[in-house]
Amino acid sequence: MKSRILFVLAVLMLASVAAIGQTALPAKPVPAVKLPTTQEVLDKYVAAMGGRDAVMKVKSWKSTGTVELVPMGVTGTVEILSAAPDHSYQKTTLAGLGEFVEGYDGKTAWSSNPIQGMREKSGAELSQTKLLNNFYRDINLDKTYSKLTVKGTEKVGDRDTYVVTGQAEGLPETTFYFDTKTGLIVRTDSTLVSPEGQQPAKIYLDEMKTFDGVLMPTKVRTVIPTMEIRLTITDYKSNVPVDETIFSRPKS
Repeated sequence: MKSRILFVLAVLMLASVAAIGQTALPAKPVPAVKLPTTQEVLDKYVAAMGGRDAVMKVKSWKSTGTVELVPMGVTGTVEILSAAPDHSYQKTTLAGLGEFVEGYDGKTAWSSNPIQGMREKSGAELSQTKLLNNFYRDINLDKTYSKLTVKGTEKVGDRDTYVVTGQAEGLPETTFYFDTKTGLIVRTDSTLVSPEGQQPAKIYLDEMKTFDGVLMPTKVRTVIPTMEIRLTITDYKSNVPVDETIFSRPKS
């Protein structure tokens, strides 16, 4: 089909040239795309989420939903609790596999699952956990990453995006794709650090909805070399009461 289209275009081009006495038209220079500054991209992103004030009013989020591992066909449920300044707890229950639990209390990051048992995170894995669980990271990307650079533009699906790279000390580079129209992040490329080594991950954010004045994704798709993880958030609750002990590593 593509070759046929190219052939038709070639025929039309030859006909046009013959009609004007085979006089070549001067090529028009392609105008360079004027890129926004990093600060302009970040400011538009914060505004698109609902504004800094709306985000800062929230001190905790509780979200629940479902998860699917593709192509394995494994499904389950997920419960996530996060609280300022950097605490998090996540429990994923997968059919036939059991519970996969992770927590971070601002100092100690831990995980427990039927495959690896209970363990603490350290080194680069701990640093990445700390960075990702910064509760106000999205409105402070310029403070979270030591260097942010607008690299250019790129298509993500049918969306035009600004490509911004971020560097955090001691961690692999992260690339953010900001929708040029909405200002929202539609994809993030990063390298996940784990005991099995580092692996690339593409995270797609979609179907944004407003909860208590803040725009949040309800569809999150993570693509890694071995599988695709599809997360659907069915509910967000803000400023829920938090029992701080849930974030700490269980004593037994």
